[in-house]
Amino acid sequence: MSLLWVLMACGQRQAPVAPAEVVPMVRSRPQTSPPDFAQDLLTQVPGGQWDQSLAQSVSILIAHARDPGARITPRHATSARALAGYPCPASFVRELTGSGARPERLLEELTATALASTVPVDVAFARRDFDNGSTLWIAGICPTMALLDPVPRDLELGDPIPTSVELLAEGWELSLYIDPPDRPILELPLQTNVAQWLTATNLPGEYRFEVVGTKGKDSRVLLLWSVFVDVSPPELSSLPRAELSPPDPMAAADALFASLNVLREEAGLPPVQRFEPFESLAREQAATMAWRGQVGHALPGVPTLADRAEKGFWPKAKIYENLAAAPTWEEAHDLVALSPGHARNLLCEPCTHASIGVALEPTLGRMPRLFVAWEMLVFPDGEPQPVGEMYPREMR
Repeated sequence: MSLLWVLMACGQRQAPVAPAEVVPMVRSRPQTSPPDFAQDLLTQVPGGQWDQSLAQSVSILIAHARDPGARITPRHATSARALAGYPCPASFVRELTGSGARPERLLEELTATALASTVPVDVAFARRDFDNGSTLWIAGICPTMALLDPVPRDLELGDPIPTSVELLAEGWELSLYIDPPDRPILELPLQTNVAQWLTATNLPGEYRFEVVGTKGKDSRVLLLWSVFVDVSPPELSSLPRAELSPPDPMAAADALFASLNVLREEAGLPPVQRFEPFESLAREQAATMAWRGQVGHALPGVPTLADRAEKGFWPKAKIYENLAAAPTWEEAHDLVALSPGHARNLLCEPCTHASIGVALEPTLGRMPRLFVAWEMLVFPDGEPQPVGEMYPREMR
């Protein structure tokens, strides 16, 4: 440093140049050279590519795993992605092995996800060795169906927020959901490769953004990220331990309904009432997903809930459906509440009723997940009645 001052003194006097500040950005950062320990693991995932932003998300999670039995909650996963500035809605898996042993089950899950994807997948790994001789592995994976132009993660009040998306998969119509600190959640149409600017950033807090693609009856979250206006990102707590007993589906349904109305009350909306005639339909939807181990609005060979409701009830209801699978009802609730597009369904202003179905998946060798179907309901022509009860027996 003294040499630098001498050289500057020999010429024209100048102010010292401070090192450039690294501005946290929301962006994907693909790399061709992963860390040595991950190179062999990455080759086991078809179409897998290392992403440094995803790797930072995984590193944040592993750093907060204080216990070998730690599990990853939706809230921790969302916060880790937001801190790292990773915009793809990655899923995270974990496996506990003997000291340094290869995480075979984890690799099987990643391979299944990669084989089901029609686009390359971002992948990242992290490991943590514990004093008891065990090794905790955490991996993140996300199909790269869309790319986000880099966005600053931290902004000042009044700064505009740019959004420009490149779609890598064909045939999808895009919508942008924005969840500002004061709500309501906004929905905007989104064109690819066209910059859109959010200028209403005069309130401090976290602004969540979500890009949803729709193709026919299929809809998917393609991008999910946060920016923080005049506030620091929240700090993560330690990951909790894994649950030790299977959850009760009926108790979970009651708790989810209560949480739904708490969420609506916090948003200044009236509570919804339970609509018992559709609860059997919601439970059937949840049970079908649990049996298949797959979350989907339209599963192959199975009528959608809306199709079954329209066939069996009259007058027709307008249905906003959310679906999720998680180890606990709290995590199922967080999965949809932390997603702007899904939260917008829960906060549907004209909805007066709801039906929630919950089912436990059949598993061996691991804790089962709860599969949940939320049906938010609007009755523009009155409450639907079973078709068979609308007509006298002699007219059927």
